[in-house]
Amino acid sequence: MNGPIPSDGQDLLDFAEERIFSLGPRDLGSALSYRNMRFGIGKMIYASGSEDVHCILAPDASITRNRERWFSGFGYGGVIRWDDENLAFPQIKPNACGMILVQLNDLPEEKELIERASAVNETELSLNGIEIDPDFGSGNHFFEFYEPLEISESFEYFSHDSYYAILHCSAPELKDEVYSYIGKGRQVQTPLGEITVLEGKEAERYRDKWEKMKTFARKRRRLLAEEVLGSYNYRIISNYLHQGLFSETEARLGCYDTQAEYGENIYPVTLRWDCPVYIFEGKKNLSENLMKRLEFQDRAKKLGLEESLLNANILPHGGGYKVKLSYQNVETTDTDFGKVFTLSNPEPFYEEREGGNESDFSDFGKMCVTSPGELPYTYRGKGVSRKIMEFDLSDLVAKLKPVTTLKV
Repeated sequence: MNGPIPSDGQDLLDFAEERIFSLGPRDLGSALSYRNMRFGIGKMIYASGSEDVHCILAPDASITRNRERWFSGFGYGGVIRWDDENLAFPQIKPNACGMILVQLNDLPEEKELIERASAVNETELSLNGIEIDPDFGSGNHFFEFYEPLEISESFEYFSHDSYYAILHCSAPELKDEVYSYIGKGRQVQTPLGEITVLEGKEAERYRDKWEKMKTFARKRRRLLAEEVLGSYNYRIISNYLHQGLFSETEARLGCYDTQAEYGENIYPVTLRWDCPVYIFEGKKNLSENLMKRLEFQDRAKKLGLEESLLNANILPHGGGYKVKLSYQNVETTDTDFGKVFTLSNPEPFYEEREGGNESDFSDFGKMCVTSPGELPYTYRGKGVSRKIMEFDLSDLVAKLKPVTTLKV
C-alpha cells in the first residue's frame, strides 16, 4: 500500500485517475468516458479498501448509452480489474453481448435473408426452456453479411471464394436476473456517491447467475445464426463475448480478451456501416515498447500494476460512439441530482463544414449534460482499426466488405 485511501472527493478522483490507463482516441467521447470512469473506479477503490482497482481503456473508449451504468460512474470500452475475488460490483452491468463469425460457401439472396429473419422473429424458439425473443434490430445489434476484401491466405477459415456473416447480440431474456443484484448487497456511501457491493455468498450467487447468462448468450447466438442460415453450407469460426465478467476480479465493457481459453482466437471488429469489418488474430498485449511509448510503464511499476498491463489482452469489438460535437474541454460538477458534465472550448472558434457557409459555423456556448446518451452521435470508423495495428494489439488477418445488414 502507498498510503490510506483518500476520504476527500477530489483526492479520491485524483487517486482513481492515476489508476486509469487510456488507449482511447483524442475525441469528446473518449474524454467523457475517461472523466466518468474516475468516479466508478474511485467508488470501487473506496468500497473495497484496495488501491489495486484499476482500468485500461481501449482504442474505442467512449460513452455508454445505458443511463444506470453511466450514472454509476462507468464509461465504455475497457477492462476493469480489482483484487478481491470475494467482491462483485453489479452496477458495471454485464450483459453477455458478443459476436458470432460464420463462414459461408454462398451468399444468400437479400430477399431470402429478410424472409428468414422475419420468420425467426415470428417463430416460438426456446433454449434451455427459456423462450427467445430475437433482437436482430435492437440498439446496435445486427446480423450482417460480407464478401472478402482482403484475405490472409495462411488461415484456413478465410478465402476469396467464401462469404461471411456476423451476428451481434446479447441475452436480454436473462438480463433482469443479473441486473436485479444492483438492489441487493451492501450500499456503500463513498465521497463520490453510493455503490452496491456484493460480498461472499451473495457475490458467488451473482456470479452463478452471470455464468448462466454467459453460457446462454453464446448458445443463443449460435441458435439464431443456425435458424437464419438454415440449409446453407456454413461453419462457425468464432463466438466470443466482449461485454461482461471475464473472471472473479475482471469485467470488460466492449472489448475482447485476446487470450481466450477456447475457440480459434479470431476476433471481428465492426466499425461504422460504411467501413470494412476487420478480422484479427488475438495476441498477448500490451507490449513493453507500447507501455514505454505511452508513458504507462513507470506509473504502472510504482502502483504495482505492470504485470496486469502486460497482460491486458485488450481488443475493441467495434469503433464506439463518436459524439458529434466539437467541444474540447470537459469539466465535472457534483450536484444533488448527480454529476454534471460541462462541455466547452478553450476559446471561441468555428469549424467550417464541408460545403457550408458562415451560417453553418458551430456555436461557442457551453453545454451542461448529465447523460451523454442525449448527445448527437455516430460510430467511429477506420481510425480505431489503425490504432489497433499501431499499438500492435492483434494481427490483421482479413478485411470484409458489408453487403447486407439485417435489422428487422
